Amino acid sequence: MSFNLYWGDLHNHCSVSYGHGTVKQALLRARQQLDFCSITGHAFWPDMPTDRAVYAEIIDYHHEGFARLARNWASLLKQQAEAAREGEFVVFPSYEWHSRAYGDHNVYSMTPELALRDAPDLPALREVARQSGALTIPHHIGYAAGYRGIDWDHFAEERSPFVEIYSLHGCSVAERAPLPMLHDMGPRDAGSTAEEGWRRGFKFGIVGCTDHHAGYPGSHGDGRMGVFAKGLTRADLWEAFRARRVYAATGDKIDARLFVDGAWIGETIHAPGRRRLKLCVRALDSIQLVEVLKNGRVLRRLFPAPAAEPSGAAAYRLRFTWGWGLKKSPVRWDLGLTLSEGELGRVDSGFSGQAVVSPKAGAVNGDEEVPDDEDLPHEVLEATAKAVRWRSVTAGNLSMRHGTMQELSVELTAPPGAKVRVECNGQRFEHTLEELRFGGRAHYLRGWRSEALRIGPLVPKGECTVEAEFEDEPERETDVYRLQAGQHNGQWVWLTPVWAGR
Repeated sequence: MSFNLYWGDLHNHCSVSYGHGTVKQALLRARQQLDFCSITGHAFWPDMPTDRAVYAEIIDYHHEGFARLARNWASLLKQQAEAAREGEFVVFPSYEWHSRAYGDHNVYSMTPELALRDAPDLPALREVARQSGALTIPHHIGYAAGYRGIDWDHFAEERSPFVEIYSLHGCSVAERAPLPMLHDMGPRDAGSTAEEGWRRGFKFGIVGCTDHHAGYPGSHGDGRMGVFAKGLTRADLWEAFRARRVYAATGDKIDARLFVDGAWIGETIHAPGRRRLKLCVRALDSIQLVEVLKNGRVLRRLFPAPAAEPSGAAAYRLRFTWGWGLKKSPVRWDLGLTLSEGELGRVDSGFSGQAVVSPKAGAVNGDEEVPDDEDLPHEVLEATAKAVRWRSVTAGNLSMRHGTMQELSVELTAPPGAKVRVECNGQRFEHTLEELRFGGRAHYLRGWRSEALRIGPLVPKGECTVEAEFEDEPERETDVYRLQAGQHNGQWVWLTPVWAGR
């Protein structure tokens, strides 16, 4: 059977509980970059710490957030239901249930309705979910058990067909995964990773979601999920969730597929003889590597074929990045792109939301709050075969490791001598494709330490693609095959496994 690839973010927050940005803003921003989403409210924490001498601030802002969600719950459900359009944009209601002992879980409903119900422990929460057909999805699983990470001793596949392994918190897929946990909740624990769950014999999928706290679902780089479904409807997406045809991405919409004897990710198959593995990765930047893992070990490592020097018009991916400058000085951008010859194609936005240092404080950038009163702080205004125009508002990076830049990736077909012309805030920059093939070019709009624009790199589409087929022999009673891929720009995808039994 053939499926379509859709993109979403099922876990993000705004001021409906604690966080920033309105529900209206969150839904408008989600529609820019996603096919489906959920605006999650912080709701319950049955085993919250009670020592006010140590945790008073945490206790108070959680209780205030929970009470705010209870007051706003009916309005949240109504706004999400009104924003949804079958075949265009799907919204699922959800709330978050915290637990030190069992790890945090989000409760999701397939329908626009969901009762806000607490439970004293995880078995009771699963029963609450079972009664309404809801799912309970663990997130930031990589923290140690007992410290709001997952405890595999209490895991159950029936109501949790997948788990969230990437978000602003970091990556929890495996001990040696990139993007470690940096939150004050602590480091990644190997016993709480997805690989540990698969090693124990559980069958579950993996997804990425932002856990963003400033009203920006799908915030680029903070986590997204890909879903292979028949169509963009509640029922079709829900069927794909239950079937585990889901995967995790950091931000770039990398189309990654792995088949074992024709089986899609998430499937369990009977394959006692030699197995045929087929994979295809179509990225938005040059691919650094593609790895096929079997039972937690690298089975095959692949790379794109070297690109030949083009003699005529060729297909490329061109990336634009803008921002930098001073932290306390928001900058408005007005940008446009044209080619001297050739055609522009698909445009993929890499828009991200405010970098919120703490959900109980303001959306800060340096020592001051940066206003976030625009419904769409970044927007593609025009995208045709001849021109792309967009606008944006940025402020300087929080630190040398916490970027606030925005990105756009544009597909184009043109000869090496074609000129890329960019109009930016009244200034004009021009480069040939041949120049940009050797790397990106930086332009400072108002001198040293001012806002800046990077044009490039320009990457041949061949360097963005890896396809392969090979055979493999059974090793265990059930072998776990999965794929992960990374781009040179630091964007990753991790696929749900295929389970092949003898």
